[in-house]
Amino acid sequence: MRKMRTTIGIVIDTLGSIIIYAVIALAILFMAGQAKHYYDVGYGVFSQQGKDARGTGKVVAFTVEEGIKAPKLAEQLEEQGIIESARLFLIQERVSDYAGMYVAGTYALSSEMTTEEIMRVISAKEASPYELPAEAAPEAPAAEEAAPAEQAPAEEQPAEEQPVEEESAEETEGEGEEG
Repeated sequence: MRKMRTTIGIVIDTLGSIIIYAVIALAILFMAGQAKHYYDVGYGVFSQQGKDARGTGKVVAFTVEEGIKAPKLAEQLEEQGIIESARLFLIQERVSDYAGMYVAGTYALSSEMTTEEIMRVISAKEASPYELPAEAAPEAPAAEEAAPAEQAPAEEQPAEEQPVEEESAEETEGEGEEG
């Protein structure tokens, strides 16, 4: 009986030790992953590289709305593929000299640009080195096409009213001759 208790005790002690070592190993792996993540964030904040390498980026017509806040701006930049991380952009924006100095308008931005370059352009401190893409140009004609469509019913109304007025004018002339 004593041997059995001793054997069970050894097994329990061994399993307990294995579990403790496994938990320690998982904690070390977790901390290493977190350390790598925070290193990457820190590196990203201070290295300021564009999302794409020079010569491989895409140019986008980006519109800054009046009174936009940094989180919304970062979200839109990430959605349009200009930046890789909205979170990293927010950190870089806060430590830049251009934080919160956005000027409403449409700008040519590239995924090659650093946060600093983007901030200089959208704060109107520097002109974009890129030209607005050709896709941005059709937006203006589309608005012009919509305007004539709105004016078309207005033009139709006078056209319909004109014959009525002419008829009444002829009747008036006819009445004048009769009377």
